[in-house]
Order: sequence, then C-alpha cells, then structure tokens
Amino acid sequence: MKNTTVAFYSQHLIGVGHHFRNRQIVNELVKTCDVFFIDGGRPVPEADLDERVTRISLPPLRTGAQGIEPVDKERDLQAVMRERQSRLSEAMEQICPDVFCVEFFPFSRWSLKSEILNTIVRLNEINPGAKVLCSLRDIPTRAKSDVLQPTVALAQRRDGDAMRFYSVPFGGIHHEYLAFNQRYYEEVVPVLNQYFDAVMVHGDSQLSRLEDHFPWVADIGIPIIYTGFVSEKLENASRPDGAPNRYVLVSAGGGAEGLALVAPCIEAWKQLAQDNALNGREMVIFAGAFIEEKHFEALRALCGDGPFRIERFTSNFLAWMKYADLSISRAGYNTCMNVLETQVPSILVPSIAMDDQEFRAQKLMGLGIAGVIHPDQIGAGKMAKAIGEMLERSVPEHHLSMDGAEQTREFIDSGTR
Repeated sequence: MKNTTVAFYSQHLIGVGHHFRNRQIVNELVKTCDVFFIDGGRPVPEADLDERVTRISLPPLRTGAQGIEPVDKERDLQAVMRERQSRLSEAMEQICPDVFCVEFFPFSRWSLKSEILNTIVRLNEINPGAKVLCSLRDIPTRAKSDVLQPTVALAQRRDGDAMRFYSVPFGGIHHEYLAFNQRYYEEVVPVLNQYFDAVMVHGDSQLSRLEDHFPWVADIGIPIIYTGFVSEKLENASRPDGAPNRYVLVSAGGGAEGLALVAPCIEAWKQLAQDNALNGREMVIFAGAFIEEKHFEALRALCGDGPFRIERFTSNFLAWMKYADLSISRAGYNTCMNVLETQVPSILVPSIAMDDQEFRAQKLMGLGIAGVIHPDQIGAGKMAKAIGEMLERSVPEHHLSMDGAEQTREFIDSGTR
C-alpha cells in the first residue's frame, strides 16, 4: 500500500516554539508517511529534521514593528510574497499531497491568509480528494468575550464613564472587544467550514478545551480532535556535558523577551548568593536563539564572574531540564510540555504579549506543578523568594496525555487508508 503523502506548512514569526512542535510532529509522521516540511520561518540553530523528511524552504518571514517582514531586509515584501506563492503552488503540483496540514491558521496568521487559501485552492484542483487539516496548539488566540453584537443601546446611556466604555468616538474598550470578536469569528468559522476537513488541537481536554478560548465552537462544522500534547521525549537522556552537579535552569525560548525575564533572575541569584542560600548550585541560562546581541551582552555582563553559565541556545534542552533542580521560564507551549515531561519544579512568568501563556500557567499552577509570577511583579526580591520556596517543593504526578505527535499520526493514517 502506498504511503500517505503529507505536506506540513509551518510558519514561526517570533519565537521558536511553533517550529519545534511542528518538527516533533513531522518527525513522527515520517514513520508511516512521506512527509514534506514547508518551512517559512527563519532558520533555527541545531533544529534538524529526520533525514527522511523533505524540507521545502520558503523565503523566510518574521514579525517586525510594522507587521510581517522579510528576514532579508534587502528584499521587498511584495516580491518575497510572490516568490513564496510561486513555490507553494509548485510544491502542490510536484508533491500532490494526500494531506495538507496548516499550522495555526485560521486562528492566527491572518496576514498570510492569501497564500494559504490560494495554496489550498490549487491543491483541490490537483487532488480533489486531499484532506486539509488545521494543526492547532492547545490554546489559540483568545477571544475577548463571547459577545458578537452590541448589547447596550448607546442612546440609553447617560453617565460619562459608561459612554467612554461603550462609545466608538471615545475608543471604548467594549467597542474594541466587539470589533475584535467579530473579526475573529469571521476569520475562523467560515474559513474552517469552507476549506478545512478537521481541526487537530494539540492539547488535553482535561486541561483546556477549544471553547474555553474560542466560544463559537458550535458553529464549526468539521470534526475537532484532541491529540494530546506534543512533547519531546526524554528517552535515555544523560546528563549534559559540562552540566554543574546542581543548578537552576533559566530559559527564554526564542529570546524576544529574554532580557526582561533573565535579568531579574540573575539579580535574584546574586541576592541568594549573598544570603548563602545557593547550597552549591549554579544558575544555567539559555537566553534565546534570537535574542538581540546587545541584550545578550548586557546579560553576560550582569552575570560577571558569579555562579552563572549563560548561552543563547542548546539543542539538548530537555536533558538540561531533566537534571535541573528548578526551571524558570515563560509559559510557552514547548517549555511547559518540557516541564510536564520532566516533572521538574518550575516557576512560570507568562508573557503579556502571548495571551495563551497566562491561562496555561494558571492551569499548571492549579495542578501543583508550577509557581507563577505575573510579569509585572518580576522583581529580584519576589523572584528570590519564589526560587527558595519552589526548591523546597516536590512536584505531584500528572495524568495528562503527552503523546500528541503519535496520536496525530494515527489520526492522519486512519483518515487516509
């Protein structure tokens, strides 16, 4: 029997979390499928694919101050978009996939709507029987409320504060929420129902359901499948070369907010050192693959000659976490999956810019797995106190589904054979 051919469209724009989750999925899919990984983000160091996966690279994009922009600043955005569309169309024609997986869209990536929908249309012309699947992390962009229509007549309001809350001329927050909700609904529901065959949510419904974040799930007319969390596996991970005997691990993902997270951790560690509270531990820091050079140098200078080891990135991160006494990080998907996999005590500082992170962090705190510090309260004193408390705690076992990549492969296989 012919293997199922899968094309997987992946586009990370800020950090590296989406890329690593997608890589984990395609490295599992290739066990039974012919897999083509269509990568539209900037290269991630040491992020190798299984040699059986065919990579198709698009001219890379990232998020800049004015929206999406080419990673190559010498190139014109419109020219890059035309080249990307051409390569995507060629890929559909050459691969003729049985399954086209699109990561995150239409729950986000709206700036890439044209190239994605054009690619789906071209695939349908080439292979009308192909399945189009949305590959979605556990928590999509979160709706502001479940309201789509105004519920209060402006003419009936008299007090100034309420007018500012509801009024369009005053830029009322209620009006902004309604406008966002309406756009979110219109970008997601009609697109899913017209162009897609199923949504794969890479989470566990015990912890979070799609309707917790997108309240109009009842209007989605295609199957919604919970695959479990996509998690890198420990296997027989040995202690990393050069790892201290005892250490606290600080990590900043892609590094977009690395300075804001890591600097208070360094200051807290210095404070604990003055109090003779380190007990022989060092602080190991991975400041982020894409952290700005000036920010990395500032952090390295802040470390001085103290009990610190600082690098930008490691491809062996899970092993570093496994042998740590404590992990301190943002609450992104991949890092939280690492925390669940290793069951290491952790402190999560969710990013304000990423609206999935606070929800995820609070859920893990509710399981007793993590302590949480709000990013507005991340001073050295509060961090030092939290480190001391978490180092004294044990982490309870959990029973969440962590085999999301395998379940994704089984779902794709079951629908195409």
